Amino acid sequence: MGVLAAVVIVAYVVIHESSKKRSITGCVISGASGMSVTDEKDKRSYALSGNTGAIKPGDRVTLQGKKVKPKDAGKPVVWETKTFSKDFGSCQSPA
Repeated sequence: MGVLAAVVIVAYVVIHESSKKRSITGCVISGASGMSVTDEKDKRSYALSGNTGAIKPGDRVTLQGKKVKPKDAGKPVVWETKTFSKDFGSCQSPA
């Protein structure tokens, strides 16, 4: 009975965590391989893919989507954008 309860709890946590909206916030930059953003929270850089039509380099935005790990070790982590939720205007350069 205890094992069954543990399995149910683990399954609930996995389903709950996977259904959360994930988001990153940062300044979009343009590079040789397309646009990318560095998340302000974890300082990781992500190549952008997915629904990026309304996003412009130089914008500070919050993007909802998911992280996609690359198949090749030398490639960057990709952020597959589902929705573009907030636009904070242009990025401010540090003084």
